[in-house]
Amino acid sequence: MKSLTALPFVVLMLMSAQASALCTYITQSYGGIIQPKNEVTAYGPFTVNSANGCLNANVEAAVMASGVGRAPEIYIEGDVGGGVWQRLTYSLGNNATWVGPFGSYRVRLYNDETTPKAYSGTVRYGR
Repeated sequence: MKSLTALPFVVLMLMSAQASALCTYITQSYGGIIQPKNEVTAYGPFTVNSANGCLNANVEAAVMASGVGRAPEIYIEGDVGGGVWQRLTYSLGNNATWVGPFGSYRVRLYNDETTPKAYSGTVRYGR
């Protein structure tokens, strides 16, 4: 009899685990050339919402230098309203990751060097 009492709780746990596991992710590639001492939007803006089972916004971005030298700095910005963007992350090597509320985001790059830099990268986010 006790096992029948626990059954509804087990079913609820499985259903909640499936809801978070069902989050659909999109992976996109980007690339270009960034001028010296310049900043560009490499990807975005894009919107992350709960429509496909995601529990929150989860954005993962990576960048590589095409050719010699180090990759540009990478970070993620979020739209805080009225077209105002706020930096949410700082470069961790060639990667930036953000987990937070649903909303609009973009991936930004900065070339701190004195020569143009070719780059390529990917961004993955729940949508």
